[in-house]
Amino acid sequence: MRNAEYCVGSQCVGQAKKNNNDMKHNRIERILSLAICMTLISLSVAQNCHITGRVAVPELQGKKIAVLNMNTGETLASTKIVDSAFALDIEVAEPFVGMLKTAPQNSNSRSYYYLNIVAEPGDIYADLVADSLSGTPLNDRYNKIAKQCRYEVSVINAYYHQMGEATNTPADVLGELEEKASRRYEGLIAFLTESYTANKDNPIGALTMDMLIDYEGADYEAVKGLLEGAAPAVTSYQPLVQKLAKMEILSHTAAGKPFIDLDLTDYKTGRPIKLSKVIKDKVALIDFWASWCGPCRREIPNIKKIHEQYGGKDFVVVSLNVWDKPEGQAKAIKDLNMTWTQLTDPTRNATDAYGVDGIPQILLIGKDGVIIARDLRGDDIEKTVKKALGK
Repeated sequence: MRNAEYCVGSQCVGQAKKNNNDMKHNRIERILSLAICMTLISLSVAQNCHITGRVAVPELQGKKIAVLNMNTGETLASTKIVDSAFALDIEVAEPFVGMLKTAPQNSNSRSYYYLNIVAEPGDIYADLVADSLSGTPLNDRYNKIAKQCRYEVSVINAYYHQMGEATNTPADVLGELEEKASRRYEGLIAFLTESYTANKDNPIGALTMDMLIDYEGADYEAVKGLLEGAAPAVTSYQPLVQKLAKMEILSHTAAGKPFIDLDLTDYKTGRPIKLSKVIKDKVALIDFWASWCGPCRREIPNIKKIHEQYGGKDFVVVSLNVWDKPEGQAKAIKDLNMTWTQLTDPTRNATDAYGVDGIPQILLIGKDGVIIARDLRGDDIEKTVKKALGK
C-alpha cells in the first residue's frame, strides 16, 4: 500500500505512520532536552552566600562594613561591626569578585580596611586584619595564592632593605643580594602567571591578573593575549578593565610613539594654543606639574637649569600646569622664578590623553614629534636632553 503524505504542524511527512522505535527515540530526546534545560536554569538560580568575619580594630567597633560587587560597584549588603564580628548575606547566581570594606576609622581619616573575596554560594569566613579567607572552594584557593604572594613580596623587600641599609659592604655581597632578589621576583611573576592561567575560567583569574599587572607592569599587548579566552568573571572585573584602559593609553604615548597634540591655554596671554605650535621643529621637554605638588616643586630647579643651559631655537622647555587653581599656579610661577614657557590645562584632557595619574610627569619629545622618553626624574632629565641634542 502506498503511504499517504500527512502534515504535522508546518511539516509534511511522506509516510502513514512512524516507526514505534523512532517515536520512542524522539520522546527520549525531548525528555533529555527538557532535563538539560531544567539543569541550566537551576544552575543560574541565585543561592545564599553567608559571610561572617572579624575586624579586630577598636576604632571600627559600631562602624559599618559592606560587601561590594567589584564588577558593578554596587553595595550588596551592609551591617555594623559588633564585638569585632560581623555577618552578611547576599544572593549569588554566578561567582564574582567582591570586596569587604569598612567605613573610615574616624571622620578625619580616609583609612579603612578592605579584603577581596570571591562571592560564591556557601559560608565564607574573612578576617580583615589578618587578610585571611576560608570556607568555600574558590576562597580557600585564592587565600593560598594571596598568602604566597605576600610572603614572596616580604622576602624581596627584605633583600632590598638589606641593600639599602648596607654600609661598607663589598660589591660582590651587594651583587649577591640583588641577584637573590631578582630570582625571587622572577619566581613571583612565574607563580602569578601560572595561578592566572589555572584560574582564567573563574574570578580568581581576575584577582591574579590584577596582581600580575601591579607587580610586573606588564605590556598591554601581552596582557591582552593572556586575557583571550578568559571567563566573563575575569574580563568584566572593573579594576582590571580600568587598568587595561590606562595601559592602552600608555601604549599610545610610550617612547617611540608620536606625541598627542593638545588644546591648551597660554599662561601669559590667556589665549588658546596648541601644544604642536609651541614645540614645532624643536626638541621639547614637557613637565606636567601643579603648585601644590611637593615632588613637582622639587624638580623645578633641575628644569630651570636645563632651560638656562640648553634653551634656544632647537630646544624648548614647557611646564604644563594641571589639576591646579589659577592663584596657586600664579604664585608658584613667581616664587620659583619659572621664566620658560608656561601652559595650562583647566580640564583633565591632557593628563587623560597621556595616561597621567601622578605628577610630576616629565617627558621628552624629539624634533620629529616622536616621544623619546617619559617618567624622567632627577639627573636622568639632563642626560636624556643632552643625548637628544647630541651634546
